[in-house]
Amino acid sequence: MLKRTYDKVNELFEEAGGYLPARELLANKITTIQIRSMLQDGKIERVSHGNYWNLMTGRKKPKHYKMIEACMTNPKAVICALSACYYHGLITEEPDKLYIATARTDRGGMKLTFPVSRHYFSVHAFSDDIVEKRTPSGIIRVYDLDRSVCDCIRLEKEIGHDMVQLVVDSYKNSKKKKPKHLLEYADRMRFGKIAREYVEE
Repeated sequence: MLKRTYDKVNELFEEAGGYLPARELLANKITTIQIRSMLQDGKIERVSHGNYWNLMTGRKKPKHYKMIEACMTNPKAVICALSACYYHGLITEEPDKLYIATARTDRGGMKLTFPVSRHYFSVHAFSDDIVEKRTPSGIIRVYDLDRSVCDCIRLEKEIGHDMVQLVVDSYKNSKKKKPKHLLEYADRMRFGKIAREYVEE
């Protein structure tokens, strides 16, 4: 490939914050053969089907890049439970897998380069309490603080009692907590009794 082509691609990536979907490259007359060549030469990295990260500048991926890549792969997905609690600062160590919520009717693929724990919600429950954060590199869709803690309680069997307790203890010390909101959501999801055992003890 010619240097001016690399320069053009590099500029496109940088304008977009480091990530680009294949459709944007194709729209700017970068061919599939050229995309394949850049992948083979280590100029770009495939982060999911049809989405790429620029390696030519040597810049590090942004904070919460896994969340950005998940929301890029499926624009309707929402970061939930333990990963959302990490985003909100309730825990300091990033979970070993990314917790993602989608509606039960959403069967879109979520093939990413890191482990994912995907959870399906009814359409109504899925759409509640979503916060959308715009970053220079992409959008993060995440559940709010109270719902995130509540979902950790609901997923105790997967997350583990000790980790859920750590999340709840941190939540109790948060100035942003709204326990009434948390319990209202728990009641709608029919596990209010269990949530109260954690939050009100």
